[in-house]
Parts: sequence; structure tokens; C-alpha cells
Amino acid sequence: MNILILMAGSDKDFCEKGYPKYLIEIQNKPMIQRTIELLETVGDNITCIIRKEDQDKYFLGDTLKILCPTCKIIEVAGNNDEELLLINGSQLIKTDIKPAIEDFRKRNLDGGVVTINAVHPKYSSVLLDENNLVVQTSEKRPISNMASTGCCYFKKGSDFVGAAFSTIEKDVNTQGQYYISATFNEMILNNRKIGIFEIPKKDYLTFSNYQMYEKYLSNRRGY
Repeated sequence: MNILILMAGSDKDFCEKGYPKYLIEIQNKPMIQRTIELLETVGDNITCIIRKEDQDKYFLGDTLKILCPTCKIIEVAGNNDEELLLINGSQLIKTDIKPAIEDFRKRNLDGGVVTINAVHPKYSSVLLDENNLVVQTSEKRPISNMASTGCCYFKKGSDFVGAAFSTIEKDVNTQGQYYISATFNEMILNNRKIGIFEIPKKDYLTFSNYQMYEKYLSNRRGY
């Protein structure tokens, strides 16, 4: 399986505090290290998408190579028929995600989203039909109580790449930004089967801004 970790998003407020958000410490370990350790049960073919400026200023790529010597640091990956897993580097899943992958495979899904039960504009959300298949995704505008954790599975990497190019060509964006959730809508238009796997909300942390990290530090009870 190919695993793609997205680490090229804007994190200006974190950098103003010292370092990119992917290097903030959770119980004395960089968050990205915990994400890499989480993925050990899934596979080791990891590609990290990082910004050149983060490499030039913070040597983020060098750090990743120490934490995961076999990982690749490149700009584009996944354009083939192998399985692809996308996981957001600024979000942390604290439970094993291998059962989710196995469930997606068992159901022979073309794509899958690991979700939590939550309703808030900060999440992307999914809408299911009577067969528990995704019929629509929405970024920032809630359409259900099934919110994406940013961990997304594709049976074929080429499906993701094709859908991503399609969203760009159609200029499908939210407030000027392109999101992974929109690629599932493109796949649904092409009759691909998309499902979900729900995990407990307590097993999910997100740090889209520094204030969320500060709140975590003040409220944490263990990892």
C-alpha cells in the first residue's frame, strides 16, 4: 500500500511560535512521529508532501528521514493502480487504523473515509444512502453528523489523481482552497463506491491552529 502524508498546508501561526505544526510535541514526541508510528501496522511505503520552504528553513525533510528512513519526500505521488492512503499531518488518530483499511478491502470499496461523530464547520462531512455508501461530501458546510478525520483510502491511486485533476479543472474549491473531500464527489459521479469507518471521537485530535494545541496541552489526560 502507498501512504501519502500531506504536510504542505499553511501553518503561519505555528511557525511564528518556532516550528511547523507537524513538529509540535505530543507527550515529548513530534506529532508527525506519532503519525508515522501509527502507520507501522499498515505499511512502510510512505511519501510525505512538504513545502520547500519548510525544508529550507526547518530541515523538515531531514527530520522525517530520521524518523522514517524509508519514507520518500516528493511533490506528487499515487498515480498508479496500487492502494493509496492519505492522512493529514496536522491531525492525529490515536487508535489503530488497520481495521478501517481491512473493512474497506472486505467491502471492495473504491474509496473510504475514516470518520467521527461530530457536527462543525471545521470538518468535512459525508452523507450516506440506505446502503451506507457515500453519496455526497461537503467541505466546511455540515450535511450530516459524520465528519472526516482526514484519513482517506483509495483502492487505486490513479482514481485519486484523476479525481484531483478533475476538481481542479472544474475549479471545485471552498473559499479558494482545494480539499481532498471534493475528489470523492468526482469518484461518485463515476460510479465508484465510497464508504466510511467510524472511530470514537476521543481517539482523534486536530491542530488546525495553535490555539487548539494550547487547549490540548491545558486539558490533556495522558496521550
